[in-house]
Amino acid sequence: MISETFRYLKEEITNLDIFKVVFEDTTPIKNLAQKFTDCEKVLVFGTGGSSLGGKCLVNFQAMTTGCDPRVLFIENVDVLHFLNIVKRCDPKKTGVIVISKSGRTTETLMLFLTLCEIWKDFDYAHKAIAITEFSENNDLRMLAESKKMEIIEHNPRIGGRFSVFSVVGLLPASIAGVDIDLFKQAARDVLKDIIDCSDSEECAIFNDICSLYQDHFKSGKVNELVIMAYSDMLEDYEKWAVQLFSESLGKTENFGITPIRAIGTVDQHSMLQLFLGGPPNKAFNIIIPLYETSSFVVNSPIHGRILDQLNGHGIKDLLMAHAKATIDVLKKKGPVRVNIFKESNVSMLGNLMMQDFVEVVLIAKLAEVNPFDQPAVEESKKIAMEYLKNQRS
Repeated sequence: MISETFRYLKEEITNLDIFKVVFEDTTPIKNLAQKFTDCEKVLVFGTGGSSLGGKCLVNFQAMTTGCDPRVLFIENVDVLHFLNIVKRCDPKKTGVIVISKSGRTTETLMLFLTLCEIWKDFDYAHKAIAITEFSENNDLRMLAESKKMEIIEHNPRIGGRFSVFSVVGLLPASIAGVDIDLFKQAARDVLKDIIDCSDSEECAIFNDICSLYQDHFKSGKVNELVIMAYSDMLEDYEKWAVQLFSESLGKTENFGITPIRAIGTVDQHSMLQLFLGGPPNKAFNIIIPLYETSSFVVNSPIHGRILDQLNGHGIKDLLMAHAKATIDVLKKKGPVRVNIFKESNVSMLGNLMMQDFVEVVLIAKLAEVNPFDQPAVEESKKIAMEYLKNQRS
C-alpha cells in the first residue's frame, strides 16, 4: 500500500500540470510584465485562487523591501474598500489585470464592470489584460474582447487555488519585482527531492505526511490543522493555505481538515489558550523564518522583574524564546511539525507552497477524495443569482 501510494505521488508529479508548470520557462511572463513598466500602480481583479497566491508573493516582497506595494488586489465586493483604492489611482498611470478561470466569477465581473463605469475612457486595449480560459460561455472573455483587451489563457488543467506557479500568480509577482525564478526553483527542489528517491523509505516528506494522516487525521480525532507562522510577512501565505486545504480536502461528512491560521507571537495572546486548553483535535504546523537583519540589543534605564530579563537581548531573541516555548507546550497537546528557514526570501514561499501542494494531493489520495473540485459551493452561487434576479424584478 505504501509503495503503491509513493508510486502514485511520483506519477502525479510527472503528469499533473500543477507540478509541471514549475519547470516552464518564465521568460514569457517577464515579457508580459513589461506591458506595465510605465504604470505607477497595477490593479488586480480576482478572488480566491485568482488572487491569494499572487497577493501572497506581492505583499511578501513589499514587506521584505519596506516599500508600499505597487500591485494592489481588489478581491471582495466591499464597495467602500473598492472606491477607496480606485480613487487613489490615476487612470493614466494605472494598469489593470482581471483574472477568472471560468470567466463567470460574479464578484470579479461586478468589480471590473464597476471600474468600467467609473473609468469610461481608460485605455483597456493597451493597459489591461484578462487571464481566463478560452472556453464557451465565458463572460470575462467576451467582455475583454469588447474592450479590445489582451487575453492570456488560464491553463484549463490548473484550478485557481493551484495556480500560484502559473501566470496567475507569477505575473503580478513579476510586476512587483519578485524573483519568480528563485520562487520556482525552490518548488522544483521540493519535487526533485521526491523524484530522486528510489523508494518511499528514503522520502522524508512522503513519510511525514503519511504518518500524520495514518496516526491522526484518518480516525477523525484530529481534524484541525493550525498553521502558525512566526512572521507578519507570512499572513497572506496562511490565507492562501487555508483556501488550499479547505477547498481541496473538505469533500465528505466523514473526512475533512479545517485549517486555522495564527501568527506568532500575537496569537499566543488570543488563540493559544484554546490550542492548549481546548479539545485535543489539532495538529500544528509551526513556521519560523530566521531574518538576516540587525536586532537592537535593549538596555532598560530602570530595573524591573521583566525589564531585567529583557536586558541584553533583542526582538529576535524574544521571538525565538516564545516560539520554542510554544512548540514545547504544544507537543503535549498534539502532533507538531516545525519548519525553520535560514533565509527569509521568496524561496521560502516556493518551498512552503509546493510542500502544501504535495501534502494536499497525497492526503486526498489516502482519504479517497478529489482535491481538484469544489461541488458544494455551486449551490450557494446559484442561490445568489436567484437573489439578484428577484431584487431586479
